[in-house]
Amino acid sequence: MSRASPNNLTATKTNTKSLARGEHALSAWAHHHRRCFKDALWRLLKRPISAWATIVTIAIVLALPGFIMTLATQIKQIGGMWASENGQMNVYLIPSAQTDQIQSFQTWLNHQSVVRDSRLITPQEGLHELAKRLNIDSLTDIQPNPLPSVIVVHLDRLTGDTVESLQHQIRTNPLVDNISEGGEWIKRLQEISLFFDRLSWWLLGLFGLTVIFVIGNTLRLELQERREELSLMALIGGTSRYMLRPLLYDGAITGLLGGMLASVIIYGLLTALAAPINNLATNYGAHITVITPLLMTALLGIIGLILGWFSAQIIGRNFIKKSVKL
Repeated sequence: MSRASPNNLTATKTNTKSLARGEHALSAWAHHHRRCFKDALWRLLKRPISAWATIVTIAIVLALPGFIMTLATQIKQIGGMWASENGQMNVYLIPSAQTDQIQSFQTWLNHQSVVRDSRLITPQEGLHELAKRLNIDSLTDIQPNPLPSVIVVHLDRLTGDTVESLQHQIRTNPLVDNISEGGEWIKRLQEISLFFDRLSWWLLGLFGLTVIFVIGNTLRLELQERREELSLMALIGGTSRYMLRPLLYDGAITGLLGGMLASVIIYGLLTALAAPINNLATNYGAHITVITPLLMTALLGIIGLILGWFSAQIIGRNFIKKSVKL
């Protein structure tokens, strides 16, 4: 039986020690994360008034852009619903248009991407519908028939350059005498929605900076109280990342709770306003759906967490750099 060489035994022992040190370092890293998380929760319980004052401030700041963004989403939903149900164009053809030309033109319309379907109303059908609306038995005695052939085009959507391109092609067609668009008011609704959408993103950016400053000010006061502790950590070899980690948990948890509370505020406002808004929307064949609380909570919670973590990074690194000698 061959014996292991001394060099191989030494290498094996060295690898074993390295592996043990690596496992110990990983265990210490995980333990420190758990301790920082528990300490952050304990500080919230230890100072409930100051901590929750910051959280409520963050919630109110995030609730306004979140509420406007939610309203913009609802307006888009209503606009899309009305566009799909009522969006149409009435294409009036010239009196001299032949049947085969009209059929060919209607076939071309039906092949366009934004056209859901189309319906031809002949002059005779138009006269019959007019008699119905006027409660007259018949208008067939009117000769010649003054009504043109009309193609009612139902659109799938009323946004984008595709519809404008289609309208331009229809207007330039020699068979077309005039065109009546039934979706101009829907376009205005979508423009309003776009305005609120952009406004909400701008407000979210501006109020996001406010959240960073609010959390940063709270953390700065906490750092002032922990100055001696951080200096002691630096003396025994603590790295800036090690000293910064508890602060990151404080900022992230504060931002997370503020975002979650903001979602509760938004949901409460939407629930309170859903009835009067739905009464108005029902008159136009639409319905307001309050966004799922879980989805809203997750979205605003993540935004708050990111803002809190970012604020802790900025304030913590700046404080450690200026006040703690590593």
